Amino acid sequence: MSAAVAVDLDGDVVREVRIALGGVAHKPWRATIAEGALRGQPLTEATCQQALAAELAPAVGRRDNTFKIGLVERVVVASLLELATHTGATR
Repeated sequence: MSAAVAVDLDGDVVREVRIALGGVAHKPWRATIAEGALRGQPLTEATCQQALAAELAPAVGRRDNTFKIGLVERVVVASLLELATHTGATR
């Protein structure tokens, strides 16, 4: 799977965020539910996990790809937090 993330922070609060996923569905997946859940919130591991949980709630794994649901959460959360450390935001 792949993820592309971009975040604009005001201190540690998410002003704007974009999340796109590849290799987890029949077409690229824009994570608009997670984006909406993160806007206006502090960028912390907990808020990222909650946002991804909301995004992935309707996801249904098929046969050999159920692992991708958890993988998406781990990759996106880690990517967002990594971006925050490079922008100087606190966690």
